[in-house]
Amino acid sequence: MLELDRILAIVEPGLDDQPALDKAVQLAKYADSELELLIADYNAYLEDGHHFDPIQAQALRRQQGDQQLEHLQTLAQPLRDEGLEVSVTCAWGNPPYEQILKRVGETSPSLVVKSTRYHPLLARLVLSNEDWELVRYCSAPLLLAKGQKWPANPTFIASVDPSHSHDKPAALDSKLISSAVSLGAISGGVVHLFHSAWVPPLSGVYPLAVDEPREDRVLGELADEQSICRTRCHWSDEDIAHALPEMVDELGASAVIMGAVSRSRIDRLLIGNTAEKMLDKLESDVLVIHPDHAPALQKLVV
Repeated sequence: MLELDRILAIVEPGLDDQPALDKAVQLAKYADSELELLIADYNAYLEDGHHFDPIQAQALRRQQGDQQLEHLQTLAQPLRDEGLEVSVTCAWGNPPYEQILKRVGETSPSLVVKSTRYHPLLARLVLSNEDWELVRYCSAPLLLAKGQKWPANPTFIASVDPSHSHDKPAALDSKLISSAVSLGAISGGVVHLFHSAWVPPLSGVYPLAVDEPREDRVLGELADEQSICRTRCHWSDEDIAHALPEMVDELGASAVIMGAVSRSRIDRLLIGNTAEKMLDKLESDVLVIHPDHAPALQKLVV
């Protein structure tokens, strides 16, 4: 179950369009959650010894931090006037995503909301963009928001994989579904389940045939656990990279709930995980959740 007691919204410095803030406010109003606004920033120009002496650099960083806090207070005050409990924080450091992770470790939010934008091919190849780093290392549920405001009675898709339970903790699918159900409950939304049963070909041979009765059965059993109507269960024998975006478009889904399973460092460097690969392919928001008792890959943040 996704309990939205405290939401951490990442505000991007210098931008007018703030999808994460808009979505975090929407969720905070749904769930009557505490809301924290965080700017995590870094500017190499203000580092000691680059262009200024240490005293000047420190003063300029302090001035920039004060300006950002003032900006956050400007964003927060109308929300407080509406009855929301809102706090604001600024953090400085390189890379900024490590400051986000540090704040997550300090405050243990029930949800982190961050804006996401299209990542160029080079960024995807070197696996260096901030969103992917948060997908890997953020221990709290992470909602990557793309800008569309959720309508009344939104549709959510829990992307599950009951046929490949050996690749992940068995309870992860149930956690994804319960999180989707929680979102549906607070927003008046509808939950669907989706599974890609596609098996990649081995050594150039054709893909293996899908056992349709088995796929219907295992997906239906998952739905029964959360009292989801089986008519809202969908599976495809196509690659998830094609099938899931099509399902999002067909259902007009507002968010997809996906699991992030830690693999070896070599596998991670070579292929990433499904949540990472799907991020730029989906028009909807993406909620990434890690398994219980198998937290996001640990990263030293000092």
